[in-house]
Amino acid sequence: MFRKANKFGMGLALVACFCAPAAVSASSIGLVCEGEYRTQEASIDSVAEDMFGGTMHVALVEHEGQFVEVRLQAYEGDMKMPLQTYALMIEAAEMAEDETVTTMAAVPGLVTAGKLAGAENARTEMPADDLKIDATADAITLHQSTERGPIIRARVDGKPLVPTRELVATVDMRLDRINGSLSLVWGESRVKDHKIPGAIRPSKVQLRDEKSYEAVCMPVRQRTF
Repeated sequence: MFRKANKFGMGLALVACFCAPAAVSASSIGLVCEGEYRTQEASIDSVAEDMFGGTMHVALVEHEGQFVEVRLQAYEGDMKMPLQTYALMIEAAEMAEDETVTTMAAVPGLVTAGKLAGAENARTEMPADDLKIDATADAITLHQSTERGPIIRARVDGKPLVPTRELVATVDMRLDRINGSLSLVWGESRVKDHKIPGAIRPSKVQLRDEKSYEAVCMPVRQRTF
């Protein structure tokens, strides 16, 4: 009974913080998530998998009624990972130099107020070839696709001589606005050489590494009490 009441209370808090579902709107918020990571590292002959628990701090930055930036601070076990920033460059560029965003609840390790400083990090560290941040009454989603290197003909998903970039990296996030569940998937597909015994030269094969995170999140102000 207590567990059901707790989930119901968490759902009400999330609805209030996200201003949903009566209208699709946005408000800056900080979340703390507890969940499990899963990694898959591909080789020519096999896939190595690993699973471990971890925490993630999530900051959603709002500007003029839209989410324009997502910041992720991951903790894998006891290790603090580099801050990941995903910012919509067009919206960020339109802001005046002295303009600030709405102050959010404090999240340890994250700067959650002030100018969109993360936009500059995103420009230099995570070039956004295709970055989308969308919000509906049910969920907040993020998708980023980045391609680098020349186009190479390689074996992709068992098909030979498929034109593909040397490196294709993707990030997909879905945050449920009702129950607080978070799903994150980072993927990296890279073309590598594969030397077949007896062959004159190595062939090109695309291998995909993947890392995912499934968690349940709570607003910081709810977790504090």
